[in-house]
Amino acid sequence: MSKRKATDLQTTECTRQTEGRKIAINFGDHDDKGENYLLDEKGDNYFIDYTRGEDRISELPDEILIAIVSLLDIWEGGRTCVISKRWRFLWASVTCLNFDDKRWGFTERLRKPCICGLFKILQSHQGSTLERLRISHCDLDSECCRSDVDNSIESAILQKRVQRLEIDDVRFSNDPYIFPERPFKIPFGFSCIKSLTHLSFNNTNIHCRIVGHFLSHCPLLEHLCIRSSSEIYVLKVVGPSLRLKFLQISDCPSVVKIEIFAPNLVSFIYDGKGPYRTGIVMKHAPSLVMLSLAETDDCISKAFRSVSSCFSRLQTLSLRIGLGQRSIMLPESPELSSLKKLSLTIHMGQNSKILMDLTSLIERSPFLHRLELRLKWSGLFTYCTSSMQKINKCPHPCLKVVKISGFIGSRMDTKFAMYLIENSLVLEKLIFDLQKNYDFLSLKQYLSRKTTKKKIEATRKHALQIGKQLPPGAELIVI
Repeated sequence: MSKRKATDLQTTECTRQTEGRKIAINFGDHDDKGENYLLDEKGDNYFIDYTRGEDRISELPDEILIAIVSLLDIWEGGRTCVISKRWRFLWASVTCLNFDDKRWGFTERLRKPCICGLFKILQSHQGSTLERLRISHCDLDSECCRSDVDNSIESAILQKRVQRLEIDDVRFSNDPYIFPERPFKIPFGFSCIKSLTHLSFNNTNIHCRIVGHFLSHCPLLEHLCIRSSSEIYVLKVVGPSLRLKFLQISDCPSVVKIEIFAPNLVSFIYDGKGPYRTGIVMKHAPSLVMLSLAETDDCISKAFRSVSSCFSRLQTLSLRIGLGQRSIMLPESPELSSLKKLSLTIHMGQNSKILMDLTSLIERSPFLHRLELRLKWSGLFTYCTSSMQKINKCPHPCLKVVKISGFIGSRMDTKFAMYLIENSLVLEKLIFDLQKNYDFLSLKQYLSRKTTKKKIEATRKHALQIGKQLPPGAELIVI
């Protein structure tokens, strides 16, 4: 094959190496034989490489190979030992151990030895430290299995000085896994957890007392996430030297109070579910810029009021409100003078007036750039058939992008859309997401798909009609 300039071909990857060595490049234009092509020493022309069978990956340094194997889960990483003698023991030096029972779908006969193998792998690990240990989707059917998971966690914390610990949906006899207290009862236990920087517990019962130990004795801890734990009652995230930047407490039904004094906290996510609670006590969080609140009924007002001292610094705010048939007025708050993005998830009832109630929140955000509204409808609802009502005037000088998911063309969401169109002075894009309507339909409507599709098509036409009211240059997208 005659030589041509490499620039004559469309390349997808091109890498050069010093010291005059020729490096393979991947061209988007290959011939039928699929040869590899190499640049010459000047980098101008290419020629065919006839040494394609050479193992270039194994020539990489151990540090790079270990980093590659660390990206795999435990079982995939272990299988690399059969590649060659060079790879035989690399898996024992990986920095990340990811045990995901769900991904591999072990049978009952294999599940127990595989879970037991986790602890043996930790005992065989040759590294002095671990960056990450993740145990997820395990169904422990015996005390022996639970003991092996306990031992694995204890070994990772006390011996391997793990930095990231993630326990995700581990169950024992169909109940959430109970995080062990044993590591903290050992005299030197507290000194061994100082390396932790990231803790994540999902569907795991970890007692608030243990969480307090982590917060008090982990000076490097920056990320704490607790979801679906019934053992969290009163949580104090307090300390002038706390490095914590991310805090999430979600779906913990026993929560009574969360007290926060965290000078470095940047993001806070709170999803309340318990019927008896004081709520959030925000004492000091000067670095907080991202806040997400979710409450049922009118408890959102209490949560909203408790964090209002941080509003002037917030850049992203997310609210999820479940109202049923009721309306709600959010309490007066300071101006959200730094807010750039506002996300609202509203569980709508047929008679709810919440949408127009929330316009006051938008009006207190003079520099808002993006608004995302997700509507969830329950029961039957009325589609828009009448003319628009009068829209209040309140200019929004910075709002550029509006996205409304679950738009059905009712009087309520139509009026809200028109309010935004008429008051957004620099609006660039209005997005109606109709495809997700199926998620919000009642069972009766879902079973009547033929009628539903007709209504969604009518909603599409209604959205296009609304789009005619957009200012010149603004784009309408109907999904």
